[in-house]
Order: sequence, then structure tokens, then C-alpha cells
Amino acid sequence: MSEQVNASDEVKQHALKAYFAGLSALDPEMISAAFTEDGELEDPVGTAVRKGRTEIAKYFSKGLCSVSRRLEINPIAFHPAGDAIAVQWHMMVESLSGTKAEADGIDVMTVTSDGLISRIEGYWNQRAFLKAFAG
Repeated sequence: MSEQVNASDEVKQHALKAYFAGLSALDPEMISAAFTEDGELEDPVGTAVRKGRTEIAKYFSKGLCSVSRRLEINPIAFHPAGDAIAVQWHMMVESLSGTKAEADGIDVMTVTSDGLISRIEGYWNQRAFLKAFAG
């Protein structure tokens, strides 16, 4: 069995920052570029898993990025372990109509040694967020 090389904590934080930068820019291509070609996004956990950069970009381009004017997401705490990093975050989003909504959550990201995200599992209350976002 070959030995797996885990990403360093610095590499994991860099991948996380790239993902959050794409979200803050509301740029689906920038978001998906933070993933491996076959990366997976289950956000929130229990919803459909989006597989691959194309599907991830499509998810954001038809969703959050298409209805938002501004998004700010701030990490509160990082917890690296093995090839993953868990991050607690706070997000504020303003819709195109000016409605504002906030959410808190935790993302668990698996990161490759070359600094790309292979999987994200998001833990947050999407229903409450969508209700607030709708006004």
C-alpha cells in the first residue's frame, strides 16, 4: 500500500481561502477552480452531491451567484486534521432586491497535496437562510 501524502495546514488554508474568495466574488468559475476536476460538493449535507467542476459551477451560476448582489463570508475558526480542514464560518448575503440574510455553518473540506479541494461537506441551516433571503 502506498503512503498518502496529506496537504500541509498552510495548503489547506490556501484552498479554503481560494474557495471563499470565489464565493465573495460571486464567480462560479472561480469557485469551481478551487476544486479538483472530479471534486464533489454536498452543501448542505443531505442534498444532492454536485460532481466535477462543471456541475459545481452550474450549481452556483444558477443559484446563489445569480440572485445575489453581495456576499461576505468570514472564517471564524480552522481545524485541520489529516487531509481535511473544518472551518466554522459566518456569511452575509444581499439579494439583487436588497434583502439581506445571514447564516453560520461549518464546512469540512478534503484537500489534495497540490492544494485543490476534492470534497466539501457543508453543515448549515439552508432552509432558514432561504426563508430570510426571500424576505
